[in-house]
Amino acid sequence: MSSLSDFKCDVCVIGKGLLGSAAARHLSEMGVSVLLLGPDEPKVRSDHSGVFGSHYDSGRITRIIDTDLYCAQIAEASISRYAELEKFSGIDFFEPVGHLAVSNLDNYISKIVGTARHLGVDAKSLAASELASRFSYFSFPSGVSGVHEHSTGGHINPRNLIKAQIEMLMKAENEVVNETGSAIERHDGFFRVVTQNGKAIKANKVLLASGVFSERLVDSREKLDLEICESTVVLAELGKEDAERLRGMPSVIFRQEAEYEKGVYLLPPIRYPDGKTYIKIGHSESRPMSDPDANLVKWFQGKGDPVIADWLKSQLFSLLPGVSFTDIKTESCAVSRSPTGRQFIDTIEGSGIHVLLAGNGYSAKSSDELGRIAAHKVISGEVPEEYSDIDFKVKYKRT
Repeated sequence: MSSLSDFKCDVCVIGKGLLGSAAARHLSEMGVSVLLLGPDEPKVRSDHSGVFGSHYDSGRITRIIDTDLYCAQIAEASISRYAELEKFSGIDFFEPVGHLAVSNLDNYISKIVGTARHLGVDAKSLAASELASRFSYFSFPSGVSGVHEHSTGGHINPRNLIKAQIEMLMKAENEVVNETGSAIERHDGFFRVVTQNGKAIKANKVLLASGVFSERLVDSREKLDLEICESTVVLAELGKEDAERLRGMPSVIFRQEAEYEKGVYLLPPIRYPDGKTYIKIGHSESRPMSDPDANLVKWFQGKGDPVIADWLKSQLFSLLPGVSFTDIKTESCAVSRSPTGRQFIDTIEGSGIHVLLAGNGYSAKSSDELGRIAAHKVISGEVPEEYSDIDFKVKYKRT
């Protein structure tokens, strides 16, 4: 190793989360050498003062049905590769228990039905009586209807999906460095990425995909037009009897004109690393964070918003009135949102750094396709032909 660098690669991907790991695998499959850089999950969140990842979780909803055709298409592309990725990595991460979209808003349901028909999704519309008959453990208010997505709906384990992506990356003899990137230096013809522990990586190209903590590594004359938003989730522990009774429960999005962010999402019983089984509930739309530079780490260290947590608990008890929960805890999460509702898959002006940013709250299930799009952009300078570069262009805040 030279004094300038401890590692050398064609592309250094900064961010070992869902998007970064997917992009790294696809880059490797395109024939370039890749180094994936990012820290491991902290053992105790409240004591950790470094970067965090929103993928520190065991359950995220997977579905194709959506009101937005683009979101449905990238989800469909990702889900179509789940089985192959599980097979060749030897790591399971997808539970196809189905997904249920429920609402009393006719326009919301009609858009979902239209998207499902357009893509030929294995889904069925359900009236209120059919919802009550098929999913008797739920108690939805009157006037609702739903759409039930079958084989392609359910949930993924984000931790295991990342493990599967990294396993494929390692099988192709690429490098993974479990450290935090602290600086990106532009040199004549290459980049030098420096870690917090002082290691240096020499790369021909850099792809930045470190989520809500990415902007600290961007040396740009203009600030990226990204909004950091905060979310609160509730994890409700189940006893053995209820966990068994709800074994076939689908993941759920219940959309309504509610006081907090227009509704909730619900994940079925999932066994977490602590050995306990939880149902998770969260609010559908996250809220802008005040002064992320000062508050982002504190937010991840904490337990979320107690007011929203109390509302989520009331929603949970209302939707599952016959379930007894043995314990309830809350956690925090954060996402980055773009003004376009699309990801930033582009190059930062003046720096030459490629970015894959703005999960917009729906990227977990679609991360493999977003990683493929970004890999294609890094290698060829263009996104795949079925997409348009203009849709992924970086936006900057007006000063």
